[in-house]
Amino acid sequence: MRPASVLMAALALAATACRSAAPSPAASAGPRPVQTAVVIEARARLTEELPAELSAYQDVQLQARVPGFIKRLHADRGSRVQAGELLAELDAPDLLAARAEAEHRLSSARALRLEASAALERDRVTLDRLRGAAAAVAGAVAGNDIHVAEQAVAADQAEVASRLAAEAAAQEALNQQAAMAAYLRVVAPFRGMIIRRSASEGALAGPSAAPLFELQQLDPLRLVVDVPEAEAVGMDLGAQLAFTVSSQPQRQFAGTVARVAHSVRRETRTMPVELDVANPDLTLAPGMFVKVRWSFHRDRATLFVPDAAVARTSERTFVEFVGPGQKLRWVDVTTGFANGDAIEVFGALHPGDRVVVPADDELRPGSPVTWRP
Repeated sequence: MRPASVLMAALALAATACRSAAPSPAASAGPRPVQTAVVIEARARLTEELPAELSAYQDVQLQARVPGFIKRLHADRGSRVQAGELLAELDAPDLLAARAEAEHRLSSARALRLEASAALERDRVTLDRLRGAAAAVAGAVAGNDIHVAEQAVAADQAEVASRLAAEAAAQEALNQQAAMAAYLRVVAPFRGMIIRRSASEGALAGPSAAPLFELQQLDPLRLVVDVPEAEAVGMDLGAQLAFTVSSQPQRQFAGTVARVAHSVRRETRTMPVELDVANPDLTLAPGMFVKVRWSFHRDRATLFVPDAAVARTSERTFVEFVGPGQKLRWVDVTTGFANGDAIEVFGALHPGDRVVVPADDELRPGSPVTWRP
C-alpha cells in the first residue's frame, strides 16, 4: 500500500474514533432544571358577564277577524289592560243581518220539528186504539187498518228524525253566526300594555287590514341569553342570576332560569337560555340590553393546570409531563374552561402529576430533567 493511502486511512479512522468518544451536548450538560406545577382536580365553577336582551313575555298584533267599520276604540298607546277587557267595537250590518236570518231559520226548523212530533204522537195514539179494539173483540178492526196505522207511525218517526237534524243544522248555523258577531268586539287575550295603536274610529278593519293594536305582556319579561357552547353546561332550572341594565347601572336586578333550548345555533355556536324577570313596576322594558352575571359549573370534577403549562403549536396542544426517572414526556391535551391563571385540561393526566411551567417546546420528549416546585 502506498504511504499516502495509509496516512489518509489512519486520519479517517482517528476522526471517527474522536467523534465516537466525544460526549453529546445533552449528556455533557446533564439533567436540565425546570419549574413544575402539580395537576389538581376540581369541580369547575365560573362566573362571567354575558350580553343579553329583554323581550316581552307575550307579544301579539290584535287584528279584526271579520270585516267591519271601527265604531269605538276603548284603549290607546300606554293603556294597561286586563285579560278579556274590551278594546274596540266594530260595526258590520251584513254580519248582523246574517245572524238574524240564522235565527229565523232556526225558529222555522223548530216549528216544523214540533209539528212532526205532534203528528207522530197523534198517529201513535190511533195505532194503540186500533190494537186495543182488535184484542178486545175478534174481527172488530180489519188487519189492513192496523197495518196502515203502523206505516203512518213509521213515517212520522222518520219525519221527526229529519226535522231534528234540520233543527240541529240551523242551530249550528246560528252558533257560527253568533261567533262571527262576537268578533265585532276585540278583547285583550292577556294582561299587558298597549304599546301601539294603528287605527282610528270610522276606519275599515278586517283580516286584510292593518292591526288595531299591539299588546305586550310586560310582567314578567323574558331575558334571552346566548350562552357560548363551551359554557352551556351545569345550568340549573330555577337558579337566580343577577343582571344590570345600562340605563340604571347602579341597580341590580335578578331573573330565574326558566327555559333552555338544548340546541346550539350553528352560526354563533351559542345556546339560547331564557330567564323569567319579574317587572311589577314596569321599570324594565323589552328591547333593553343587559349584562347577565352568568354562573355555570361542571357536574363532576376535572383536571386543571396553570395556563402557562400548556404549549400550543400549529399541530398539537400539549403539556410537558415529568414522568418516572425524571424523564420528560409530551402529553396531548384538550383545553376547557379558563379560570383565572388556571385552565381545564383533558388528556392522559392524573391528579398529582407534575408538568413544566412555563412550557418550553425546546425540551424534547425523553430529556432528563430535575424539577423544583
